[in-house]
Amino acid sequence: MIRDFNWVPLLGFPLEWAALALLVAGAIYWERAALSGVGIEGSVISAMLGLCLGYEWTGNYAIAAAAGIGAAILFALLTSGILLSLRADPILGSFCLSLIPAVALGLLSRGAPLRLLRETPAPGLIPGTIFEGTYAEDLVVNPWLLAAPLVLALAAFIMLRTPYGLRLRAFSETPALARRGGQVVWSRVSGAVLGSLCAAPAAAILVRAHAGSPPLGLGYIALACALAARWGFLPGILLATGPAILRSLRPYVAGDGAAGLALEAAPFVLAVIYLIVFSRGALRASGARRSRIDADVL
Repeated sequence: MIRDFNWVPLLGFPLEWAALALLVAGAIYWERAALSGVGIEGSVISAMLGLCLGYEWTGNYAIAAAAGIGAAILFALLTSGILLSLRADPILGSFCLSLIPAVALGLLSRGAPLRLLRETPAPGLIPGTIFEGTYAEDLVVNPWLLAAPLVLALAAFIMLRTPYGLRLRAFSETPALARRGGQVVWSRVSGAVLGSLCAAPAAAILVRAHAGSPPLGLGYIALACALAARWGFLPGILLATGPAILRSLRPYVAGDGAAGLALEAAPFVLAVIYLIVFSRGALRASGARRSRIDADVL
């Protein structure tokens, strides 16, 4: 029975885990900038949109990658600028603004087959290797996947070991600091930009792993992992393994029947369980007015 088991779909687990881990890091940056980690969803969708449009218009993957990164940065700049200038609720504002690229990507992917999603050999992989055309090529010759550990290590180092990261963490932990001066505004905006830079490689990995239909909602799963981990990088990345495993099991259930829909929803259900079980110590109730901009306060 074990010999007959198809192990190929499980090769997608490293891709799913890497993408969710990058989104966890991005959500931490958005949250620590006191702009709500919800914004990471809009960042990753904007990066997917820019990547697909860039390749559709130019046929050059390098330009498409730059377009994806630029779209993620643009979303961060526009969202943070709108939220800070209007003093809008960061959670509601980030969620509403994230709907714009989500709708655009949905319409684009349903309007016509996108070149990036159907071309062979697959754009973005290192060409001319012995792994070309095999199941291993997405794991061994995928530059985005290979760069993921370096991006995560750099993101954690900047947040935890630099004066900039200390200031950024202070904005969510000490709300009075988040209201002071232009330098603080710049630091908060740059925090959102750095979070979006983490989302760009995640978008490229997800577009490659799900050529049939780019996935939506993973930013919210990553945010739940980060929150349940009390905004810690390593615990959040480890918690992301659960949803990643569930997502890699989806090919084992064919069609859109009850079992398929249940497995499709399972990562989101697990994220809710994370919040119920682990987040009680990460959020402290408060009746003060300052709770609106404090990432750790309800």
